[in-house]
Amino acid sequence: MDRSRLLDASEAMVALVDVQKNHFHTTFDPQATLGRMVRFLGAARILEVPVVWTEHHPRAFGPTLPPVAEALAGLVPIPKTSFGCFGEPVFAEAVRATGRSVLYLAGSETHICIGQTALGALERGMDVVVVADCVNARARMDHDTALGRLERAGAEVATWETVVYEWMRDAHHPRFRQVLALVKG
Repeated sequence: MDRSRLLDASEAMVALVDVQKNHFHTTFDPQATLGRMVRFLGAARILEVPVVWTEHHPRAFGPTLPPVAEALAGLVPIPKTSFGCFGEPVFAEAVRATGRSVLYLAGSETHICIGQTALGALERGMDVVVVADCVNARARMDHDTALGRLERAGAEVATWETVVYEWMRDAHHPRFRQVLALVKG
């Protein structure tokens, strides 16, 4: 990824990773993170950026939290047991099928499933953007350390508002007002 250029929605796809009932509440600042994730996913859908979503071992960790599942209405979660999403062939095929080259990551946990998925995408020649305010972990140190490691490995790190405003480029974008409503929400 050329870090000197703006992020481009036409190259983007989003992976929402493992935001589940029996685990997410144990992460730091879960409510604020959840709110940002829902708004980011809403903006991605408004801007027609493809989204795939995973649930880690759903029998143990439960379903995706309702606000996220509602934001992803019409999509079906991909169950997995591997920590990195590319360990699940259905996920790898879903990513390939989008034809997009930049994987944007949101979900949990930054140092485990997000980290291994980012590294897996980089190994496959994809560009990666970790949406820093839409990922989290049980411990802030794990989160912060993982973001630094992923950036050194070649991932871009940005916030959700940075991402969606770069995707739109201009207030004259035909869907700007819809996205702005999410930003203000």
